[in-house]
Amino acid sequence: QIFVEAVEMPDGAEFLCMARTLEGPQGAFSERPRRTALLLGCDIGFRDDMVYGAALPGTAVGAKVGAGIAATPVGPACRLCERVGCLARAEPPVTRPLGLDEMVTGLSAFDFQ
Repeated sequence: QIFVEAVEMPDGAEFLCMARTLEGPQGAFSERPRRTALLLGCDIGFRDDMVYGAALPGTAVGAKVGAGIAATPVGPACRLCERVGCLARAEPPVTRPLGLDEMVTGLSAFDFQ
């Protein structure tokens, strides 16, 4: 299955991303198969030229770029991204101090100030 999503970087640049996994050869009986993730991305302006651009919800052929698309906000890497409340955050950002408060829980495992 191919997953298609519109994403938006912190600087406002939007991209059309397509992702899927590839199964590798089966190893020995007790080994798990090797799985590789493949991600392709292009500028959102090319979505009308790509078959997978029609898979975006709320898009129509010839529609203005960004019209009706709920782009998912993403960052360059968890250590460099300052988006607050990210459910996919794996590491705290190096640019901000951690907000350690035992009485408050946030959306992310790493809240910061």
